[in-house]
Amino acid sequence: MKKGKHVKPGSYAKPKFKRSLLFVLLSVVILSIIFSNLEPTSDAESTSNIDTEEAENTATAEVTTQPEAEEPKEIEPMEDEDLKALINYEMTKYGFNENNFAFFYYNIDDKKYYFYNEDSYFTAASTIKVPIAMYYYDEIAAGNYTTESALLYHQGDYEEGSGTTASLYSAGDYVPLGFLLEQAIVNSDNTAVNILISNLGYSNARRAITKYTDEVVPEDFYSNNITSAGYGYDVINYLYEHQDSYKKLIEDMKKSSMGMYLKEYIPNYDVAHKYGSYGGYVHDYGIVFGEKTYLVGVFTRNITNSDEVIAQISLDILNYTLGKLDVSTLVPSQTESSENTATDNTSNETNTTTEANNATENTSTT
Repeated sequence: MKKGKHVKPGSYAKPKFKRSLLFVLLSVVILSIIFSNLEPTSDAESTSNIDTEEAENTATAEVTTQPEAEEPKEIEPMEDEDLKALINYEMTKYGFNENNFAFFYYNIDDKKYYFYNEDSYFTAASTIKVPIAMYYYDEIAAGNYTTESALLYHQGDYEEGSGTTASLYSAGDYVPLGFLLEQAIVNSDNTAVNILISNLGYSNARRAITKYTDEVVPEDFYSNNITSAGYGYDVINYLYEHQDSYKKLIEDMKKSSMGMYLKEYIPNYDVAHKYGSYGGYVHDYGIVFGEKTYLVGVFTRNITNSDEVIAQISLDILNYTLGKLDVSTLVPSQTESSENTATDNTSNETNTTTEANNATENTSTT
């Protein structure tokens, strides 16, 4: 028989049971004490968690219920009725009509505009120098030229006018591109722009500058130096929208025309512009930089004292744009016009009645 086989399990179980029971009782007491101490902490944590959750839910609800900020509405371009009235006033004042006048205006800030006779073509004169210069600045940016690139001065490129190209260079010389671009704009040098054009070929140059407009130009645009207020606006608008690419050109345009035309009576504002004058056609167009920047162009044909007329119109437009000119003081209101018409009609009726009475009296006498 193996050792321990005869020992009954019970003989050892009872004493074990007694010790286990004592251990269990002690354990229960200890656990009770521990849990009694833990319960308040647990409740506090629970309450804290509940409060935190409620706060988060409240914050979430507030965020959810807060209305979303509306995006600023884009301003839609709109025809400027007051400026239209102002231009009608100027047309009456100076005897303008569709045969001798065209005009564009666009306010960059409020997108108000007015165009008159924008599809009629005039001899462009020196206004063409702006898109020609723009084309060369594009070519420089593309790496096809540099300002040091030399262009051949052909015999046929010479033309009288301002600038120093013809006095510093002779036919057969090669002239730096940067010099030609500056002379063409700042001094309106005809010889300089002729070198720029002949380098491309006349027809090619005319086709090249159509890139600045979306309108379909007439066929003779490619063979004649003509422009319109519509084309002029497209050029100046493109120049403004891409001004970072034409910084030098814009600075030169600010120096051009010696403070005449559009700039004459507004010396306190930067005006990047280019005039043109040839055979009775006198124009000026550009950008007026200020509190309210705007694009403007005035195109005239056979107008007496045209440079002064353009300067006066430019001053009126600036004052109107700045809110310093009340157009209603220049243009009679519709009410006044109606009253004047009614007065005229009444006067005519009275005269008619008087004439009729006189006629009756004369007949009676006869």
